[in-house]
Order: sequence, then C-alpha cells, then structure tokens
Amino acid sequence: MEFNAAYVVLMVPIFLLALTVHEIAHALTANWGGDLTATYQNRLSLNPLVHMDPVGTVLVPILSIISNIPMFGWAKPVPVDEAHFRDKTWNIVVAMAGPFSNLLLALAGTLLFSLIARVMVIGGIHGWWSFSASVVHSFWMGAIFYVSINWLLCLFNLIPVPPLDGSHVVYHFFIRGHAARYGAWDSYRRFGIFILLMLLWATPVIRLLSVAVFGLSELTLQSLGLNAALDQALRLAT
Repeated sequence: MEFNAAYVVLMVPIFLLALTVHEIAHALTANWGGDLTATYQNRLSLNPLVHMDPVGTVLVPILSIISNIPMFGWAKPVPVDEAHFRDKTWNIVVAMAGPFSNLLLALAGTLLFSLIARVMVIGGIHGWWSFSASVVHSFWMGAIFYVSINWLLCLFNLIPVPPLDGSHVVYHFFIRGHAARYGAWDSYRRFGIFILLMLLWATPVIRLLSVAVFGLSELTLQSLGLNAALDQALRLAT
C-alpha cells in the first residue's frame, strides 16, 4: 500500500469514529452492569479527544502509516470498577462490547453503503441522475476502508495483551482467584504495551491480521450485496 494524502484524509476520520464507538460501547455496557465510573469520567462522549491515548491513538497510527501497513491502534482504556458490577462476568461482557461494536459498525455500514449504491443504480437506470466512474470508485474505496478498519479493530483488540480487550478474558478465566499468579500478571500488565509493540513489528501478527481482515471485509462486502451493486453502478457510469 503506497502512502498518499488522500488515504490519510479518508482513514483518519473513519479510524477515530471506530475508536470512539468502541470506547462508548465499553462505557455503556459497564453502565448496564452497574458501574458508572466511565460515565462520571465523561467516557460516553462522542468527542474523540476524550478517548485519545498518546501511544495507541497517535504514535501507533503514525508508525503504521509510515510503515505502509493498515492503520490501527487503540484508545485510552475505559475506567472500570469491578466492585460495582452485579456479577463478575460483566467484566467479560464489558471487554467484548468494544470489538462487538466494531463488528456491528462494519455490518451496519455495509448495509447502508449497499442501500446507497442501489439508489445510485436505480437513479442511473431511470435517468434521474448521472455519475462518473471516478465517483463510484471513490465510494467503493471509502466503503472498503470503513469496513476494513472496523474488522481490524475488532480482531486486533482480541489479542490477549494488555491494554487490549482480549487480556481481560485471559485475566477472568486464568488469573482471577489464583493469588499466586497475580504478581506475574501485574508485571505482564505493566509491560503490556512494549510486548504488544514487539509483537506487531517483530512477528507476523500484522501480516496474519491483514490477511484475516482482507478476507472478512471481502466476505462482508460480497455477502451484503455492496460489490454487486457497485459493479452495476460502474456499468452505468458516464
């Protein structure tokens, strides 16, 4: 993937939207579970600046652009006080709410894009309006970026390394209730970001994620009818 300004201009708003919804999903689910800590700290806000993390939201995306790999990252973790949850399993529900929100964004966005594409096609067939192939290609590229970034954030956050959501699942099933493991977990948590950065740039993790994201994005676009609609729109383009 070659770097270009248009890519950055298109991806940054999509990236910030996906991260913001991801964090709001955590905060909202924590509310449902009985913990209002995130609400008191304004983490239900739609303002991306509230959720920004210097490393995950600024440094890592910049490095990913420079390295010509898909833009990814993470936001500031939502504060949670497990003592307020009605049940300890809410820790898992809250953790998984973020990735699930990105999955929903990918699916709902594709359905919306597909609807828009079909309206374009119907209008083109009946002569209500005309559009160029470049417009269709730009729309298609925006849809691909939108779906891909949400699938990437969904899968990326499942990696079981702090501060990512997958680490909460590991803690719940393998650390909680085992006092002898708390010390090792605390060390793992403190160095989590460094471990994560090493995994991303020194192992095939990013390559494997890219393959999975490409396949799932293509499956989403194809199965929800967007590719077929845009193929038809291209044939009608002037």
